[in-house]
Amino acid sequence: MSSYLQQVSYFLRLPFHIQWRTFLVQLPRYVPLTVLHITSPKGPHPFVIALPSRKNNGTVPVYVFSPPQPVDLGDGGEAGGAEGEWKVPVILDFHGGGFIMGSPLEQAPYCSMMSRELGAVVISVSYRIGPFHQFPAAIHDAEDVLSAILDTGGLSKAGRVLRTEIQRHYSILRQDERKHGRHGLGEKTTIVLDPTRLSISGFSAGGNIALNMAVSVPPCAALLLPMSPRLTTARSTTTPLPSDPFSPLIPPPCAPTYLDDPCQPWPSLLLSSEAQPRLLPLLLFYPSLDARLLPHERPAKPMPSALKGNDKTPSKPKAPGLFSILGPTYLPKRLRPHPRASPGLADPSDIQKNAAIFLVLPEKDSLAVQSDVWVDKMNLSGWNGPIRFGDGRAGDWNGHEGGLPLTARHENGGLEVWHAPRCRHGWTQFPEIVLGDHEKRERDLGFTRALEFVKESWRKTLPVSEFEDRSQSIPALKIPP
Repeated sequence: MSSYLQQVSYFLRLPFHIQWRTFLVQLPRYVPLTVLHITSPKGPHPFVIALPSRKNNGTVPVYVFSPPQPVDLGDGGEAGGAEGEWKVPVILDFHGGGFIMGSPLEQAPYCSMMSRELGAVVISVSYRIGPFHQFPAAIHDAEDVLSAILDTGGLSKAGRVLRTEIQRHYSILRQDERKHGRHGLGEKTTIVLDPTRLSISGFSAGGNIALNMAVSVPPCAALLLPMSPRLTTARSTTTPLPSDPFSPLIPPPCAPTYLDDPCQPWPSLLLSSEAQPRLLPLLLFYPSLDARLLPHERPAKPMPSALKGNDKTPSKPKAPGLFSILGPTYLPKRLRPHPRASPGLADPSDIQKNAAIFLVLPEKDSLAVQSDVWVDKMNLSGWNGPIRFGDGRAGDWNGHEGGLPLTARHENGGLEVWHAPRCRHGWTQFPEIVLGDHEKRERDLGFTRALEFVKESWRKTLPVSEFEDRSQSIPALKIPP
């Protein structure tokens, strides 16, 4: 009760222009699960697990979609299970919302589709957002859920809770099947998560988090970042530390999430390519890759440069909107260049080599320009793949045929770009009633290709002999101006 009162007290002390906007954007998080029978009628529908996290006695709510029946993916994964075991792939998903709004509920149609079509357990994370939490709270929550997925031995409390609750729900589903005479789940009595067949997806801010999971950040002490009190007392230095950029009004239950020691590398939790050569599909839908500019400060063009390279029209100035006003409550200005806040600034060599990246870019998106810049940087570093423009040009790749011929890639999993002409930011998550025929078609085509991309990636591996361990020689980070 005291925790609730502290949060209410904190909310009441916020400026009014933050208060009313916070109230509005937080409402979707309190929508009951029963609404999914309308918004996602095909199912499966999720159940919620309160997963233990690194916070003091804290939890991360995760929405889990259990597959209705096995699907043969042709990757040999199912054959690896013991008698009575069903080894299922795992999709880890992150919703959008600019780190100030959003909920896994809006992901339900997508997550249900991925669970049905891939026979996978889909886990959508309700990570912490502003203004009650600050960067890197969402990244820490994502890492805690990923570590629980990778904990095949159940050594951690989170790993045990995740597997116990999924098995309990699976047992209930089997009992219900037998009761109604259905046999979709067969004779498999135990469901086992298979992290060797893992895919990570994210939309907008969630795409930022998804890419974060596959990035190892080098030391970045040059940014003069605030450090944890534990680190400052243990470090002998005469250099004055920067002032805390977070609000002094934050109550103890919402205490700032301090960055780890910026003088040390911040590696990805994912296994190296030597230990896990199977490709890891990353599905990035209109991700936010560079947080240095607020939404109203971003250069806005009617088309990404890849679609209309000769466009020299200057951007029209815009007034600050909802995300420009509330965004700094999660991410203060001085931390925006941090590579965990702006993963598009990370060096391509610091991305997991076995990551196979599928990037969806809608044309009418203020993030399109920064995404184009990132694609160019990745291409120059050897991350290549087919590009779909969708504008009717000759030889345009359609996901199956056409486009430029591909050469064999051995150094990384590659980058595939899927442009969506005349589509808005977030259009894949909009209710169908607000979508026109063109956007519906583009969404269906993009999701179909995403499913194929995941299946294709899980059938491929990288030769591990070409890689070396960079964990001890990772260079310090240099932030561009």
